[in-house]
Amino acid sequence: MLILRANLDDLEVVTGSAADIEVHLSAMQADASTPPIVQPAPNLGPLASITTATTTQILDTSGITSGHIVNVKGLSIFNNHASQACQVTVQVNDGTVVTILAGMDVNLLAGESLLLTQGGVAIHYDVNGGVYPSVGNAASQAEMEAGTATDKYVSPGVMKFHPGVCKARGKFGVTGNTIEGWNVDSPTDNGTGDITVNVTTDLSTANGTAQVTVEMTATTYAVANARTSHIRFGGQAAGTLRCDCIDGTATTQLVKDPTAWHVGIDGDFA
Repeated sequence: MLILRANLDDLEVVTGSAADIEVHLSAMQADASTPPIVQPAPNLGPLASITTATTTQILDTSGITSGHIVNVKGLSIFNNHASQACQVTVQVNDGTVVTILAGMDVNLLAGESLLLTQGGVAIHYDVNGGVYPSVGNAASQAEMEAGTATDKYVSPGVMKFHPGVCKARGKFGVTGNTIEGWNVDSPTDNGTGDITVNVTTDLSTANGTAQVTVEMTATTYAVANARTSHIRFGGQAAGTLRCDCIDGTATTQLVKDPTAWHVGIDGDFA
């Protein structure tokens, strides 16, 4: 629980940006008598929305008799802004020393909330009302690349680092267009049957593995419609992959365009 000294400790909320922060406070005060007389602390309930980057005093104990204590039963902070995230810090200020409450210095995205329970536990909720997991249990890039930890959760931002996950992929047309893809820029059309796939975030080396396939130009299985794809000799680098396509002619195997290129690249990010 959070106990404040009357006429000394004030509770403040620091907002780092102009969002729409809504605060609701529940607290009781008690004197030193036996048994103590308990009554609501002043200025409780919903407070005016905080819409600027500022420090707001949400509980002023200066009007409470010295020697009393104030027990904060609950504190709810909600970012009601449609899009603006806001760094929110809850702190106790006795006029000399400022103490940030454990777990109460967080970046609230739009629609997220922060709750201080009666037991003094800080809980950060996402926009769907789900509790944020412990950051300490999140897998790091190094742990994802090692691929051995069994006591970490995987966040979307680090999934790509696992050695078993594709690092770049795409379906490309023959005019240098990307039909669909991930971690690829527009390809370079080098001419008939010759394309360079451009990776957005480069791999750490040129030694990743790659798979290249192409679509036939018709449904009929004929030499004129057949297409075979290859990685061009010396055509692989950390950020590019150059590919060729030939037809099925028995003797000449002419360079030809396919209907579309399908490329996947595996490896390791720097």
